Amino acid sequence: MPDAAALWFDPRKPTRRLLCRLNPAMFRAMKWLPFLVTVQAADSAESTCDQDFSMSFLQKQHVLELRTEATECGHLINGSVGDAAKFYNNNCKYHSHGDECSRRIPDVMAEHPGMDGFCYFSEVASYIRYSPPSNDPRHFINSAFRGVIGLRTPTYKGLNTGPVVTFHHDGKAFTSHMDSENYVYDDLYGYSLGVLQGQGRTVEQLKDPAVWNELARAKCEEVQKIHQFTNDELVLADILDMNLPIMAMSHCSAGWEMLPEMRANPYITGKAEYHSITDCKKITDREYARHHYMKCLLGINNAAADAAYLFARACLLDGGSRIGHFSECPFDLEVEGVL
Repeated sequence: MPDAAALWFDPRKPTRRLLCRLNPAMFRAMKWLPFLVTVQAADSAESTCDQDFSMSFLQKQHVLELRTEATECGHLINGSVGDAAKFYNNNCKYHSHGDECSRRIPDVMAEHPGMDGFCYFSEVASYIRYSPPSNDPRHFINSAFRGVIGLRTPTYKGLNTGPVVTFHHDGKAFTSHMDSENYVYDDLYGYSLGVLQGQGRTVEQLKDPAVWNELARAKCEEVQKIHQFTNDELVLADILDMNLPIMAMSHCSAGWEMLPEMRANPYITGKAEYHSITDCKKITDREYARHHYMKCLLGINNAAADAAYLFARACLLDGGSRIGHFSECPFDLEVEGVL
């Protein structure tokens, strides 16, 4: 989901009838394009919707569930919609467990055995929302599809209609169409983790949640074995603060200029060391891995959902020289997915 870019809501289209029954203040707070959520309501915030669908961000989990009052999960407090100054990527300041954000994730989770971290920290970032595990063979397919639809911006025109970029990463070069803003993050993120179609996993595995979760567990162990993150590198607030800078560094690796709103924001460019498209820091496997490992620590099901989204939407083609999407891939999420 990167866990980045934008969510676009059009109440006139059934597949995008989302975030129903939000109050006007919530709608106003979400009008940040392209960082988080752009809302196109019918005539008011009380647009007609049939039901609430979970949606996601750049990575991931990629689930945006409306919370209910009767929940044990963490939540935003005092009617807050999050921290606009950080584009809702770090809402610790307004979270019921915000005092835990400055602690190391392994320490926090050790104090709450059996608790899903996406529940405990639900809403601490717009892409961290609790979604219970399921044995339904379509569980990861449908959650991935909801994430894809939720991340499409109003500029999306269809498959291969966006500009072609060439990623330069880890000594390799490969191309992809940037049909939506989040592709610059998600394509390279999935490639870096090795979870795109064509990188070893199968659709049969995706349709078996138990197997997919075990693959996620193995990937988490592999990530930690390779990168050896210390606990001090696993402070939740620090990782949350890097989500949009990761997107900026992904733009650098693609040689694709960021949107003006991102370039103008020192919160993003400072952490990303981004000065211009020719003077910037490229993303590393380690930075992507730390973002994913956060989800591992918060619960294997969350890491599994992250990988499912990345796998279902894209594939490695032409001997590894190109990333394709949807109907170009052996598994076409647009055909198989259901909201």
